[in-house]
Amino acid sequence: MVLCEDGECSVCLSPFSRSDRIPRVLHCRHTFCEPCLETMSQARNGLLTVGCPLCRRVTCVGRGLSLQEALWVNSKLWDRIPEDAEEEEEEEEEEEEEDGRKQVVQEEGMEAEQRPSPQAEWWV
Repeated sequence: MVLCEDGECSVCLSPFSRSDRIPRVLHCRHTFCEPCLETMSQARNGLLTVGCPLCRRVTCVGRGLSLQEALWVNSKLWDRIPEDAEEEEEEEEEEEEEDGRKQVVQEEGMEAEQRPSPQAEWWV
């Protein structure tokens, strides 16, 4: 398993997000997304435990606490996650549309240059 601190979970290889794949830090300081942590967690003797798949160190969560309550968010990764991924996608689409419009205008300009102007025909 590869240690990924570049914006994706090392277990599922999905990018972290601010909604459903929040990066949480185990006590060994390795970071994984919440769904993977939930999958890896086990109830033992009334405690919730998560074994790290990278170093095998076990993180214990106190009685009555959920993983979300007990494990900190990796703030370095959190700060790099776009606040609204949908807004970012919309901006990219708008930029692509704008680039497409520029290309059409340039192509139309080239066609206009190739056609003789109406004034040129009048003088002939």
